[in-house]
Amino acid sequence: MEFSVASCCNFYLNLHIPFGPPNIHDGVFGILWKMEVPYKIKAFGWRLFLDRLPTVDGLVYRGMAFSIDNSKCVLCGIVPEDRNHFFFGCLVGTKIWSDIAFWIGKGGILEKECIPHFMEWHSFFRSRKIIDSKLDVVWLATVWSFWLLRNGVRFRKEAWSINNTVWNIKFLVWKWSFCGKITHPNYSFYDFSKDPLFFLS
Repeated sequence: MEFSVASCCNFYLNLHIPFGPPNIHDGVFGILWKMEVPYKIKAFGWRLFLDRLPTVDGLVYRGMAFSIDNSKCVLCGIVPEDRNHFFFGCLVGTKIWSDIAFWIGKGGILEKECIPHFMEWHSFFRSRKIIDSKLDVVWLATVWSFWLLRNGVRFRKEAWSINNTVWNIKFLVWKWSFCGKITHPNYSFYDFSKDPLFFLS
């Protein structure tokens, strides 16, 4: 039998013995790659799911030194920066998530870890009959805006506010929602910002 990559993969797949029931979050990568957003945003989401973004805790783990002050979350300035705190657990960041949730009519946010947080929002949008390729545009726009904010503050000392960040997120959602096929050609940011779910469904 000749060697091929496919035969090698099949060999190792046949050796795999699953431990316990399938993880309900195993499908997040498939969901992500089907999204109609810029490819660099998909790559960013993929790295976020895998905890491979260069957050302070990850850089310290790799041997890069940070001062105590410089290791703090740029939003609250209290807790050391790691993925789950910065994106989903920070009290200041939670206020931004709450404003976005209110904008789209979503109830309270319960999850504080990456993939469960994503699935909570994904389930909400699915219940609202959002187009499959647009299901998670709001979530991706929010985490991407957090990352841009973080880098701007940490490396360029940029000023920021919760209100400006929320409006930046809304603008990104509007911009990305019409990647590919435009289903509502006469849309405007003003109309979209009043009822985003109408344009996404």
